[in-house]
Formats: sequence, structure tokens, C-alpha cells
Amino acid sequence: MQLISVDFQSFIDNYSDSDREFLNVDWNGKYGAKFKDENHLFRLQIAEAVCEQLHQVDLGLIRDLFITLGQVTKLNFSVYRNYHLLAQELLERGGVDYLFDYVCAAHISFDAYLSTANIVLSSSRKQELLVYFDYLRANSTDAEVQKLLSDQMRSRFATED
Repeated sequence: MQLISVDFQSFIDNYSDSDREFLNVDWNGKYGAKFKDENHLFRLQIAEAVCEQLHQVDLGLIRDLFITLGQVTKLNFSVYRNYHLLAQELLERGGVDYLFDYVCAAHISFDAYLSTANIVLSSSRKQELLVYFDYLRANSTDAEVQKLLSDQMRSRFATED
């Protein structure tokens, strides 16, 4: 989908599920330097504007950007420079509702894994996430989910005593 003209702030302020198509990957099927995505520039411009006002932006938009930008990392072999800030905001404001999104996106690529490790969370949020992480790990019977819920991933939420 292509936008002719857009006010980025208006897009951010009025974002809804029906706008997701403007963020989706519209990919040419090639990787790395040959990667082309019709929505890539728009998505990056929105991400930049969102990161300037993270605390006020709707979590639905932050989540959609986080997931889509994560998907792009395995196609163009790089990660958006503020990807970790999107992850951090999802977890700090959204808590356990976004933990599984965070864990899944962190495993999309090596770049995403490293970037998502650079988060700073409040102690109370870390504790809440750690309890829920342990709950998911103890109760999931899916082998793929168990792989995602590794000790390394768990250590991101451990608090220093």
C-alpha cells in the first residue's frame, strides 16, 4: 500500500488496526543489499517520530512497529537503531501483556536478540515479568516455546539483590 502524502503526527495520533497495512513489509523477496520494501522508509519515519514521544504513543502502534521492524531484521540484515527503545516501552508500560511478543521478536534474528537485550526496566516491572516468565516456562508444553524461554532470556529480568 502506498501513501501519497501523510502527516506523521496525525498517523500516530489516530493509529488503528486498519492502518497496520502501511507498516507491513511489502518486500521484493531479496535479502541484504538487494532488499526493497515499499513501506520501509515510511515505517522508519514513523518509528523515529514515535521514539521522540514514546511515553505518549498508543502501545498498539508501538507493538506493531516492534514486530514489523523485527521481521525486517532477518531480511535486510540490520536492526533499527532504536529497536530496543520500542521493546523497553512495551515492557515497562505494557508489562506481562507484551512479554511473549518481546520474547518472540528477540528471537527473530541475532541483531534483534542483541538489541532487545539493551533495555532498562524498573525493579518492580522486572520482578513482575520474571514471575510471569517463570509461569510461562513451567506451564508451556510446546517445545518451541520452551526454547524461547531460555535461561539467557530469563536473566534479562533478574534483579540484582
